[in-house]
Amino acid sequence: MLMLPRSILFTVVPAILAACLGIECLDNFPPPGMKHASVVSIHKMGGGIDVASAPDGADLATMGGDIHVGNAGAFAKVKTMGGDITIDHAGGAVDASTMGGKITIGQASGPIKASTMAGDVTAHLTSASTAQRDVSLSSMAGAILLTVPKGYGMDVEIKLAYTKSSEGKYRVIQHLGLNERQSTEWDASHGGTPRKYIYVTGRVGNGQNRVKIETINGDIVLKQE
Repeated sequence: MLMLPRSILFTVVPAILAACLGIECLDNFPPPGMKHASVVSIHKMGGGIDVASAPDGADLATMGGDIHVGNAGAFAKVKTMGGDITIDHAGGAVDASTMGGKITIGQASGPIKASTMAGDVTAHLTSASTAQRDVSLSSMAGAILLTVPKGYGMDVEIKLAYTKSSEGKYRVIQHLGLNERQSTEWDASHGGTPRKYIYVTGRVGNGQNRVKIETINGDIVLKQE
C-alpha cells in the first residue's frame, strides 16, 4: 500500500501579509513572486495536524482529522474535511473551515472567517485596532459565541434559523441595543425541513467592521469585554 508522507513545505510570503485587512486576502495565498517569510504548510490525505508555533503563518489542510495551532503569527488558514479546529492564538487573519466539528479560536487579532457544517463555533477577537477586522461565523447546526473588545465598531447581521421541533429552544443573546425580529411563516423554499428565523441587525459604535453570524438550531451569543 502506498503511504503518502506528511509534507511540510516552506514557501514565501510578502511582509504585507501580516497587515492584511480583509477576510478574502487568504483566498489566493500564496501570491506568486513574493518573498520574505517562511510559512508552515502541511497538506495531508488524512490524520490530525498539530503545529505548536508558526510565526510567519500556517497553511494547513487534511482530508480528515483534528487541527491544532498553538501560535500563528501572520495568518492561519486551516481546513479539514472532518474534525475539530483549535487555534490558541493568531496575530493576523484566520480562515478556518471543517465539514464536521467544532471550531475554537482562543485569541485573534485580525479578521476571522470560520465555518462548520455541524458543530459549535467560539471566537475571541482581541486587542484594540483601527484596522478593518471583519468577522464571519457560520454553522449548519450548532451554537456560536463571539467575543469582541470594547470599542470595536461593527455593522451586525445575525440570522438564527430553527426548525419546527426546535421552536422556542434557541435565541440570540446580546446586550448591545441591536434590533431583533422574527419571521412569522415557516419557510420551506430551501427544500429541507421548514424553518423560521430570528434576525438581529444594527450598528455598534462607528460600524466600521462587518460582523455576520449564521446558524441553524443553536444559540448565538455576541458580547463585548
